[in-house]
Amino acid sequence: MKHSRIALAAATVLVASQALAHHSGAMFDRSRKVTVTGTVVKFQWVNPHSWIDINVTGDDGKTVLWSFEAGTPGQMRPTGLTPEVLKLGDTVTITGYPLRDGRPAAAYVQAVTADGKLYNTRAQGQTPQGPLVREDAK
Repeated sequence: MKHSRIALAAATVLVASQALAHHSGAMFDRSRKVTVTGTVVKFQWVNPHSWIDINVTGDDGKTVLWSFEAGTPGQMRPTGLTPEVLKLGDTVTITGYPLRDGRPAAAYVQAVTADGKLYNTRAQGQTPQGPLVREDAK
């Protein structure tokens, strides 16, 4: 009995410390979305957040690296978006909540692959809100 209480206390401390260590999402502007199309440079399938990096070529011909912070592998797997689906060199359109400071990064909301498949963070069976429209980050 004494050992199970100690184990329970240790588990509680471990879980609480992980929750406290997690950062805020305040750096993202959730009042607007940005949508960009580019080529996959890297898909980091890691905890505590996956990252998708794509090269986006602007109207001026310049290439900008965009980074999208996504969920854990456990959160992303149900959406269907895995490293087997999104590979280096693939073209993808990603929508996210942009950083407030204007740097080219966002919190991942959804992706559309070149074959038209939609991978979003909403509950399965729901459709995204509105059409995919490119909005320039301000």
